[in-house]
Amino acid sequence: MKTFKHMLVLSGVLCFVLAIFQIIIGFSPSLSLYFGAPEVLAKNIYMLILVSFVVAWILGIFGLYAMSGAGHIRALPWLKPALLLISGIFILRGLLIIPEFLVVMGLVQSSIPVAPRFVVFSIGALVIGFFFITGTIGGWNSFPSKN
Repeated sequence: MKTFKHMLVLSGVLCFVLAIFQIIIGFSPSLSLYFGAPEVLAKNIYMLILVSFVVAWILGIFGLYAMSGAGHIRALPWLKPALLLISGIFILRGLLIIPEFLVVMGLVQSSIPVAPRFVVFSIGALVIGFFFITGTIGGWNSFPSKN
C-alpha cells in the first residue's frame, strides 16, 4: 500500500475514534466541560447530546472521505476538494496552538482561561491535519477526477 493511503487510513481511523469519543463525552456534562464545551451547553443535557451527535456525524463523514481517498470505499462526491477542506479544517484548528501556548506560558493575557490540555488538543488536530494533507497531496493524481 502506498504511503499516502496509509496516511488517509490513519486519518480516517482517527476521525472515527474521535466520533465515538465525542458521543461518549456527550452523555457526561462534566467530561464535556473538561474537554471544552461551553457551560451553557453542558447544563442542557438534551442539547449537549444533540450537539455531540452532530459533531460525531461530521467527524464520521470526514473519516469516510479519508477512507474513500485511500480507496477502501467507493469514491465519494467532490473527493479532492472535500479532502482539501477537511485538511484545512484540522490544520486551522491545530494552529490555535499558537495563541493557546502564548496564554498558557503567560506571555499574553486573555479574558478566556486556557488550560494546558487545550494545547495538547491543538497538537492532535495539527497532526490529523498533517496526515490528511499528506495523504491528499500524495494521492492527488490517483483520485477520480469526476464530481
